This record gives sequence, structure tokens and C-alpha cells, in this order.
Amino acid sequence: MILDQINLNHLRVFECVFRHLNMTRAAEELHLTQSGVSQHISTLETVLDVKLFDRMKHRLVPTSQARKLFDQSFESLQGIERTLTDLKGGEQRLAGRVGLGMPIEFGNNVVIPLLAEFCKAHPLVKISIQYGYANEMNAHLLSGELDFAFVDAYTMDRQIRLATVYDERLHLVGSRSFLERKKIEVPKSFQKLSRPEQRKFLEQLEYVDYQPGEPVIRMWMEHQLGTRSVKLQMRAQLMDVQGVAGLIRSGLAFGVLPGHLVERLKKEDEELITLEGSAGPLTNRISVADLSGRTTSIPAQRLREFCLKKLK
Repeated sequence: MILDQINLNHLRVFECVFRHLNMTRAAEELHLTQSGVSQHISTLETVLDVKLFDRMKHRLVPTSQARKLFDQSFESLQGIERTLTDLKGGEQRLAGRVGLGMPIEFGNNVVIPLLAEFCKAHPLVKISIQYGYANEMNAHLLSGELDFAFVDAYTMDRQIRLATVYDERLHLVGSRSFLERKKIEVPKSFQKLSRPEQRKFLEQLEYVDYQPGEPVIRMWMEHQLGTRSVKLQMRAQLMDVQGVAGLIRSGLAFGVLPGHLVERLKKEDEELITLEGSAGPLTNRISVADLSGRTTSIPAQRLREFCLKKLK
């Protein structure tokens, strides 16, 4: 039998390499050297007399034979693990590394507490986190670097599936000290003003945003006023949400912040005010994104399911 010539570890290594399509990440999960992982794959290919992976532009591309072997070996290995666990009279312990992506502020305030809870319950699971915007997560998911990611509103590649988990409210926030310094008085019934009147007031203010072109501020303006072509006086641009919040609190300018951060900051700083337009808060939809058709590890599946359940 061919099975007599194969070490079970060959299949375990193959299964891990197939999931990651990367020798280095497979080696990290299995606590082996990269050369050791490569040797396992080479031996398996020799025994089977088939090519399992093509090397194209420094990427591993599984062959049709590899896909066939993976479909069978993945389920078989999981079944063996469950049976061995049952024989020992215990519960199956999750183990392995999960690659996760997320935006900084939402990640730190909402996702990190969930990860801590999950990891305490599963001490053998290790989390590798990458922070960034949706376009960066899109690239990382396609390359196989991440198992899944949290992303805000963005047109992702068609190969990536999305599951909405959270509606993040975005508010225009400023400090009373800015208004006092500029001698600007907020109308008591700002929400009841006509759009032209709201626009006239908003064009008196100064702003800080995250990226060139002020996309977040202009998105808020479009939501409230029906147009992005507002004359904005921009004072600063920086990528970090905490930095934007710091400039707002210092009285430099107004800016858009997520609601969960605004609630926390208002408890610390009574000077902060929010301007609510007649259209209500702008909503940024947060989704869990993963590569459609990709088979992920059991720890990654469980963590994704855990986050979906908690956030919904």
C-alpha cells in the first residue's frame, strides 16, 4: 500500500502548506523550520510521484492533484483528531495561528476585547494582527496572508465574501475652545436649519481628516447636505484616529470620529460637542471579509464564528 510509505506528518505538513500557500507561515504554525517543511513536501511528492505545488513568481500554486489530496486529507485529519480526543475523554483543544486584519480604531476598541476573551478560552491559539484600511486588507486576503479581516465600506475584489457585523456611526466633532477662539456660535437649532444654511455655517469651520482629498469629511457632507463640493478649510491630515481625536480635543479643528470613540472621549472632555445634521449620523458598515472558496484552519473558522456571534 502507498500509505505504508507515507508518514502521517507528511500529510499534516501538506495540509498546513495548502491552507497558507506559504512555507514560512506553515513552518510557524507547525513549529518547524522552513527547510523541514519543504523536505516533507518534497518527500510526499516523491512517494506519490506527482507535483503538488508549482512555484510561480515566488508564490505556491496548488496543482489539481494537490486540491484532490487536500479535500480528502483535511477532513480525514480532523476526524482522526476528534476520535483521538474522544478516546482520551477530553475536548478537542484548538491550536494554531490565525491571521487577522482590522482598522485601527474599530479593532482596538471593539475587536481586541473579543480576541482576548477567545484566546483565554483557547490558550494554544495565537493571533497575528495586521492593521490597515480595507484596500490593504483586500490585497492581504487575496495573497493568503490573512485568514479573515474586518473592513469598512469599500468595493472588495469579487473573490472576497462579506458578512456585515457592525454599523459604526460617524459624528462630526469639535471643541468649544475652537469655536470660542474663532468667535463662532453654533445655532441652537442647527438640525432644523435648511441645507444652504447648514452649509454656510459648516464652511466657517476648519477640519482635520485621515487621507488626501478629505474623503471622510466629504462623505459626511454629502450625507448631510447632499453634496461633496463644500469649501473645506483643511488644517491637517494624518492616518491615525487617535491623532485626529487629539487635534480635535486641542481645539485645532473639527473632524469625523466613530461613535464608540466619541462616547468615551465625552466622558473625559466636557469641551467636546457633536454637530448632528438633519440627516442623522453617517453610518459606516463594518463587515467580516474572507476569501471565498479558501479552506481555513479550524481555529480561524472558530474565531470568525465567535466574532460574528458576539458582534451580532
